[in-house]
Amino acid sequence: MVASAAHKPELIAFIDSLTGLIAEDRYAEAAAGITAFNKTHHGLAYFIEEALPSRVSDHLLKKTGAHTAFTTFTLRRPNWATELNKATHDPEAFAAFIGTIEAEMRAIAGRKAA
Repeated sequence: MVASAAHKPELIAFIDSLTGLIAEDRYAEAAAGITAFNKTHHGLAYFIEEALPSRVSDHLLKKTGAHTAFTTFTLRRPNWATELNKATHDPEAFAAFIGTIEAEMRAIAGRKAA
């Protein structure tokens, strides 16, 4: 059975809502939502962990326009996605980590522009 557009599978609907929270810079709420979802949906955490880094990077690339800086950041911190996923257990740490990524991207972009 194929889900209709009006009735998405719960996991897809959750990832869509997570994407919306991230797009609104509501990072702590996103992390709290992930924790709550994982408590009630055992076995689905993997799918969220796989989707989360791209949602965050897409948002930060759109927000900063610093595509080359993001590439440089990922080369300097190749485990950033793992760090990001670990931070979801603490909403404030998750928000702070995304803020760190953004700040580092902006700093790298600023140095290259000079």
